[in-house]
This record gives sequence, structure tokens and C-alpha cells, in this order.
Amino acid sequence: MTPSAATEAEPLIPVVRARTVYIETFGCQMNLADTEVVLARLGEAGYRRVAEVEQASLVLYNTCAVRDHAEAKVRGRLGALKGLKRRRPELKIGIMGCMAQREKEQLLAAYPHVDLVVGTDQFVRMPQLLDQLEDQGRLAATSFGDFEDRMWSATRSSGVNAWVPIMRGCNYNCTYCVVPFTRGREKSRAPAQIEDEVRRLVDEGFAQVTLLGQTVDSYGKTLGDGTTLAALLRRVHAIDGLKRLRFVTSHPKDITDELLDTMAALPKVAKHLHVPAQCGSDRILRLMGRRYSRADYLDMVRRARARMPEIELLTDIIVGFPRETDEDFAQTVALMEEVRFAGAYVFMYSQRPDTPAANLPDDVPVEVKKARCNHLLDLQLVHQGQAYAPLTGRVLQVLVEGPSKSDEAMLHGRSLGNLNIVFPRVDAAGTGRDDLIGQLVDVRIARSTSLTLFGDVVA
Repeated sequence: MTPSAATEAEPLIPVVRARTVYIETFGCQMNLADTEVVLARLGEAGYRRVAEVEQASLVLYNTCAVRDHAEAKVRGRLGALKGLKRRRPELKIGIMGCMAQREKEQLLAAYPHVDLVVGTDQFVRMPQLLDQLEDQGRLAATSFGDFEDRMWSATRSSGVNAWVPIMRGCNYNCTYCVVPFTRGREKSRAPAQIEDEVRRLVDEGFAQVTLLGQTVDSYGKTLGDGTTLAALLRRVHAIDGLKRLRFVTSHPKDITDELLDTMAALPKVAKHLHVPAQCGSDRILRLMGRRYSRADYLDMVRRARARMPEIELLTDIIVGFPRETDEDFAQTVALMEEVRFAGAYVFMYSQRPDTPAANLPDDVPVEVKKARCNHLLDLQLVHQGQAYAPLTGRVLQVLVEGPSKSDEAMLHGRSLGNLNIVFPRVDAAGTGRDDLIGQLVDVRIARSTSLTLFGDVVA
């Protein structure tokens, strides 16, 4: 629930049970995984999660700093809590995650009703930090290096997929990106620790695991023993009961032949790569500090498709980066036409404080950014529609994830790549199919849109 500003006409808030927490998460899958750990730590300290801000004794926002839009949402939430804090001074309000790491004590100065600012390496100490508040009042804990490399318990929602962070941080220092400042340098977890966590998740009933990292394909470099993501995939793939194995997000420079060969050889590993291209212009890629060229990216695509012809490639694109001309943008359009991505996240450039790109003039007008963004989004829908139409009549293996969010009469799941596939929740005889959730089933495709494939289970 979005909190609202207090007015004189608002009713009195009922007495709140001790140790209740409301938490809202913004941003990437890594933030979702961090929230799961925080909830487990707070649960160990006697906290119970609630669905409404007014029911909470502790309000936490797990924040994102990648784009200004995400930070603006958090500022709006914080502003709306002023009235509630005045009426309930005992309420504790905390900000954690990347925005907290980036702004640190500035948040405490800007929002006097906020009690706690917790960085990306400190959130596992949330119960201890809350205890410190009782002794010293307001607190900012944002130092790097204290994140404990151990298998923290996590309070996960029931379902089919579990997120498993295998590394943190990034060493690439792209000129537009705050991640090196908010997440720090790369740190890989030990493979035995990851294997143990996945085994426990499979025992708990999770059918799919998604391995997470800011540049997940560089996993293992900091371990110093030759461990690679490919080796980790082989190790986790051998776990009995695991049905699907995914990983996100990858950097083009670290997509090795060993990784591609391993993906092709292991049947449980999704034939899907999320590899941001960001731009199709070499000139802009250099300004972005991406460390690869357009030709390098296309070579990665060629190598992947040579081993897995039906691999689905997902990308991120930034439009309106400083000094991006019409010709630069045309090269991005041409890249999308050549690659034909299975999906694309397209964003307008958002200047981030303290990044090298912040020193460049943000000289592409907003109207031009919007037009370029919409052009690429429309183009991507055309490409997806053209790719999906020939699948009519094909039988695809689907891991069923649960009821469709847009139609509760349908179940949905994902292909071995990443295609969204839905089919009736009740069969022709009137028998419910919810028992298929978490199972691999064959679905014959009957029709498609540019976003979804529709079909039915093959008997």
C-alpha cells in the first residue's frame, strides 16, 4: 500500500503489535533476494511481516539507484510518511539498498523522520542495527566489506522459482552506472555454499533456481581457483529434483565458449541469455565505457546461435545517451534488426550523480529520447510477433509457474528459453490442472500475440 499524508480528518491509528514490518522493494532481482534475507533475519528477531504501512512498527524501503525514476518513487513514499511519524513517534522508518548506499547520511539530513539508513553490505545485520537505534537514535550503516559470505536463510514466497545470489558487485565501471558505487567490487560466493543452498531449495519444493549477479558470467574471478560460471552450472545441474536452471544478468565480454558449450550440453539450463547491448554505435559504446564493440557483440550472438540455434537473447538498450546523434541511434536500430532479440528493455538515459557520464552534457532533448524509446519498443513488438507466429502448431516444454496474472482461468509458464506460454487452468473434461504447477509439461501452441503464446497441454 502507498502511504498517504495525514490530515486532521484521519481516524486514530489502532494499536500496533510489537515487531511488525512493512517492506517494499524497488529495482532488480538482487534487491528482491536481499529483501528475502532481511525478512528472514527479522523473523529470527521476532518480527512479523504485514501488508499495510499502518500495521507496522517498522517500515523499510529496499531501494534502487540505477535510474532517477526509482529514487523519485522512494522520495514520494518517504514524504507521505511524515504525518504517520508525527502521530506515532515510536514508528521506525528505514531505507536500505542502493539508494541508501549512494546517499548515506544525506538521507538522514533530508528526511528527519527517517531513523535508519542501511547499505548493501550491511542489511544482514538489520536486527542488530535496530537494537543500536534504541541506544544511539538515528543511524547510517553503509560501510563496504562487512557482508558476511555465508548461506543466510531467506523468507521466500511460495512458488516455483527461487533467486540465489552467487556474487555481488561489479568491476566494469560503465560511465553511466552507479552499481560499482552502490554494490562495490565483485565478490563471488564459494561454489560449495551455493550448491548447498540450491539443494536445500529443491528439498523445499522449488523446481527452478535463478542464479543472480550484476555481471553473473564473471562469477568466480575473485575466488582465485579457476572456478567459472560454467563449472558452477555443471555442479548445480547435477542436483536431483532440480528441473530448470537460469542465470542473469551477463556482460558481453564474459560470454565464453566454455559457458556456451556448457549451456548447450546441459538439458536443465535455460537456453536464454540476458546480455545488455546498451547501444549499436561504437562511438557511444566507447563513451559508455562498455569495453566491447558492435562487432564483438555480434560475434557473441553468432557463437551462441551456432551452438544453440533457438537460444533466446534478451537485451537492455539505453537511448539518448550524451552526444547520441540520429546516426548513432540508427546503428542501434540496425543492431536490433540484425539480432532480432526475443525481448528488450529500453530506457531513456537518466543522468546519475557522481558517475563519469554526469560530466557530459545531457544534450539529447527529452522529446527525442521519448521518440527513440517508443520507436525501439514498437520495433521489438514487431520482431516478437514475427518470431512467435511460426510457433503455432509446435509443441514446447513448459515449466508451469502458476495462474496467469492477467487471467485466473489460465495457467502460465516459461519455455526452456523464456517464452511466456499460457493454457487453460481446467481441461476439456472439467478437471482442474493446478497440480501441474511446478511440473514440466508439453504444450501445443495454438495462437500467439507479440507478448504471449497460447496453447493446451498435450495428452
